[in-house]
Amino acid sequence: MNPQVISWMDVETNNPGYDPDDQQFKLKILAEGDSWFSLRGIPTSNLLITMDFDVQTLVVSCAQPGDTIRRMSVMLKNQGFKTMTSTKFGYKWDAILLSGGGNDLIDDVKRIIKRVPGDSTDPAAYCDETILQQTLTDVSNAFEQIVKWRDRKGSSCPGCPIIAHTYDWATPRNAPSRFFGLKLKGPWLYKALVQAQVPEAMWVAVSEYLLGRLGETILNLGNSMPSFKVAKTQGTLLRAKMGSTLFSGDWADEIHPSMKGYDKLAKKIAVFI
Repeated sequence: MNPQVISWMDVETNNPGYDPDDQQFKLKILAEGDSWFSLRGIPTSNLLITMDFDVQTLVVSCAQPGDTIRRMSVMLKNQGFKTMTSTKFGYKWDAILLSGGGNDLIDDVKRIIKRVPGDSTDPAAYCDETILQQTLTDVSNAFEQIVKWRDRKGSSCPGCPIIAHTYDWATPRNAPSRFFGLKLKGPWLYKALVQAQVPEAMWVAVSEYLLGRLGETILNLGNSMPSFKVAKTQGTLLRAKMGSTLFSGDWADEIHPSMKGYDKLAKKIAVFI
């Protein structure tokens, strides 16, 4: 059955069905992250609402569209996660779902991808290694800060299992996010590649190189931090076609999966809970 997914602010209303300690919920999960977990994203689909459990489950989301793991790790600015993990106002969660790192890469991608004289068949040649490595280091440090926050003195859920995920292979294409046909944001990878005059034949390879490096970074954290697991989801989704500008494969736009895509990812993440 699908979980009941609410915002952390809904918990504070004390309305029926919004209490994580309500006995009807056999699992209570806290979610923090970007638009993949957000209830306020555009389009309105997200990964959380497609999850499937054998028991009644409540998922409380603190996620914000466009959020980076770097910003999430600054707890004084992260009121939702801060409140929901405090001993005074928080709860003893069964699991914490964490979606982060993708926007950090997207935010820096125009600085990472660089112009190369002549044509190269090496995707790494089109990337500034120093900037890329700094982004990945920032991502690692941010995840580590969140784990430390979970285990701090005064936490409502020390040692609670954290489950993160990697990001699937996005196809660089002129497909911004839209709402009722109106362009909202993006595209992201496409703009950076065009700006750096990267040959179109290398777009997919460069994108795969960057997302692969990010995926390796997040997966490695699963081997080094306590009660931190990573769902390896790269390769789950049907790719979008090059040149497409709307829904394609399992993607709603350049970097956001469709509802069908989220459902596929959710199945791989839910097995860790």
